[in-house]
Amino acid sequence: METFYIGRFSIAIPAEMKEAGGSRSHKVRDFKLSEIVWPKGISHVKAREAEWKKYLAEIKKPTLSKTAEEIIIKTQVFPRLGKWAEGVFYFASNSTKTANWAVLMDTGPVGVWVKTNPPVLIDKENRSNNAAKNISTIGKSYHEMDSNTARPKGDWFYLKHGAINLPYLWQEKSYIRFEGHPLDLKIEIDMDMDAGHKRPQFGLIEKASATIDSGYASAANVSIKNIRSQKREVAGMPGDEVIDRLTDKDKKTLDFGWEYIGRKDSGEYPTIRITMESPDGNLDEKLKIWDAVLDSLKPMFERNK
Repeated sequence: METFYIGRFSIAIPAEMKEAGGSRSHKVRDFKLSEIVWPKGISHVKAREAEWKKYLAEIKKPTLSKTAEEIIIKTQVFPRLGKWAEGVFYFASNSTKTANWAVLMDTGPVGVWVKTNPPVLIDKENRSNNAAKNISTIGKSYHEMDSNTARPKGDWFYLKHGAINLPYLWQEKSYIRFEGHPLDLKIEIDMDMDAGHKRPQFGLIEKASATIDSGYASAANVSIKNIRSQKREVAGMPGDEVIDRLTDKDKKTLDFGWEYIGRKDSGEYPTIRITMESPDGNLDEKLKIWDAVLDSLKPMFERNK
């Protein structure tokens, strides 16, 4: 098993599996974060210049209401972020009132994009510069970490190549998918802190039962045989576990799921969904892998009881 750091948690995944390309996503305080490892054989200065020009070209596409020249409201240098950082404030698609910030920070080995998600009100940002200030706070708190760097516990939010040293405040999300196991396993991990009104109203066991009782599976010509259905505590979070064998006319699959409905506005107790899918067969071996994955989930912080 190999340990991965995702948001404010760590989890162990079978060593044969790798992150599916482009699947990892993170969001902190309403800002989407993504990292770029600069290619070898070229200086990071040239690599970041190419990345920056590429992004400007992508956003400067005419819309129904704006020409390419009108889309960009302003560009701005962000001092003391990494070795270099520049941002662009530009109109959201076909909007006259909202805009996006996108800031590219160069740390040397790694480039980091920080982007507003959702867009911000232009008038409000012009008055307060609040989104730009929050971007500076996040950027200054980013620390690049290589494979030899110890991952400390505390107020850290982990990406793939680095981490943000800030406490939970609001709206954090993380998602990642793993593939490539000899048994054709696919594992997904989805964390949503402060989901608010989006928090599930029913647990995984209730939802699974409702799918069967409603006849939805039968209407789709899918038969479901339950293998395991129980309450299961993982990393101090009392969630639901459901494992089913699904059969349709073409194939049989094994569907593993664990879900914890988080506490409102909590970074310590987020809504978490972990799923594993594979073709039918080798059930005992897959159950051992599944149990090892769930048992490995750990918070990278000390909880306030």
